[in-house]
Amino acid sequence: MFKMDRFTLIVILLVVLVLAGAVVTVNLTQSAGWGEPTYVDENSPEAAIQNAFVAFQRGDLARARQYYSSRVLSEENRPPFPGEEGFYYPRNQQDRRLRIVRVEYVSEDEALVTIAIDYFNPGGLFEPSSIWSSERVIKVVREDGEWKIDTPEFFY
Repeated sequence: MFKMDRFTLIVILLVVLVLAGAVVTVNLTQSAGWGEPTYVDENSPEAAIQNAFVAFQRGDLARARQYYSSRVLSEENRPPFPGEEGFYYPRNQQDRRLRIVRVEYVSEDEALVTIAIDYFNPGGLFEPSSIWSSERVIKVVREDGEWKIDTPEFFY
């Protein structure tokens, strides 16, 4: 019969405990970043950007179109969004977050909105989680009383 020494038994127990802890952590957090983004019910430059971002996160291109100017939607007679027929948003919904950094009104019908998109990597068993950001400026215009994104910004 096989007899295990104390050292080997302790190592096996530690490995089992670490794996059990990892499984419990993943199940409790469900690998979530910042939670699911939500739509904003207001008419402002930042709301147009937030709502387009949420629509892209949810894969709702019809709703995303509502937040773009007619100029962007009709530019060069091409589909409004790249790869629209087989649209696939490459990341899960909870690994990025939109932050409005600054809103600068150029006129009463035009604004420049500086945004930052934070990307969350939940890490893994041997990889720490990490966050990095991408900042950009988006032109927004008032069209028929509604604020619309006036640049081909698709939040990829």
